[in-house]
Amino acid sequence: MVNGLVLVLVAGLRAEAPAFPKIDMRPPRANYSFLQTRLSTSSFTFDEGKQDAFQMDFRNCDLSSYDLKKNRDILYSSFNTKTIFPKALPGAFDPAKILELGKNPGLGIRQLHRDGITGRGVGIAILDQSLLTEHVEYADRLRLYEQIHCLDQDASMHGAAVASIAAGKTVGVAPGANLYFIGMTNGEYAKGGFAFDLGYVAQGIDRVMEINKRLAKADRIRVVSISLSMGRSWKNYDKAIAAIARAEKAGVWVLTVDDEKFRLDGMERPPLADPEAASSYEGGIMFTGNRRGAASGILQIPMDSRTVADPNGQNEYFFSRIGGQSWIVPWVAGLYALACQARPDVTPALFWKTALETAGTASFQRDGKVYKLEKVVDPVSLMRRLKPS
Repeated sequence: MVNGLVLVLVAGLRAEAPAFPKIDMRPPRANYSFLQTRLSTSSFTFDEGKQDAFQMDFRNCDLSSYDLKKNRDILYSSFNTKTIFPKALPGAFDPAKILELGKNPGLGIRQLHRDGITGRGVGIAILDQSLLTEHVEYADRLRLYEQIHCLDQDASMHGAAVASIAAGKTVGVAPGANLYFIGMTNGEYAKGGFAFDLGYVAQGIDRVMEINKRLAKADRIRVVSISLSMGRSWKNYDKAIAAIARAEKAGVWVLTVDDEKFRLDGMERPPLADPEAASSYEGGIMFTGNRRGAASGILQIPMDSRTVADPNGQNEYFFSRIGGQSWIVPWVAGLYALACQARPDVTPALFWKTALETAGTASFQRDGKVYKLEKVVDPVSLMRRLKPS
């Protein structure tokens, strides 16, 4: 009887452990066809001063009836694989080539992949908006999809983008990593707009740590990517910070926007410039602090002109011309996954110190002046320094 009771208890414990992949729901595909109805003459001009990344947003749009032959601003446009362009376009604008170049994470990442450093088996967790779970970029390595207070009705642009930047098969920094994704809305909608509540972030981090306890040591999540700034005045800020501290004490790096300990910024790349060359990069177009260059201590990461997974469908892609710091957090999370494969005992502190020590520089011109970025990430040199000889 005692042995039977033991067997029942063991069976109960096994039943509680999640079986992976664990996909709790599959949000419906997005549809951006409504953008067609918003087209007007002003849709084809770009003004940096507006601080609006989607001034020229042509996802799912049919532009075949528009005359764009002399439109210089078209190089600032965002579009997807469902966008139909007119046959006659400015010579400097080649949508197919731009889309393909944008898939490259840049700065030697693909050389690391060829060398076998892909983040193989390393766990990356992402807390973000809802996810199109079946996209080809990450579906085969999506180990978990759950939701915590997720108000999205359909798969989001943001979720698919950050998942593919971190771990996409062709566009990602760590195409061998395992992906654990929790869809969430970081607050509540009210009459006055949107009110952030970081209590949901705290719940998400704690959930990741609970999952981690049930994974084999070799498969554990090493980094959590959260493309959100932790506003001190936001509700439950202290809870989120405490959850981050608990995770980091357990050996999991939690990456957020504007972390004072790990300062990141995003770089611009003209759409047809070589993603591999540091000389192609300059200060970001908007949402950055490096438009006039940046001194040491801030790691510069590719941000603008990125092609990412599109939630329109499992084989669709979106060219994000103007990025934001949301794109650089999963990029660094992917890079850390590569470091965890190259050197399993790496820590965030060692990674960060080495990343700054091995970083390169880039100079660029803007408004007739020359500026310099002091710490452009150099993934190949970083891995070479970290990897045990």
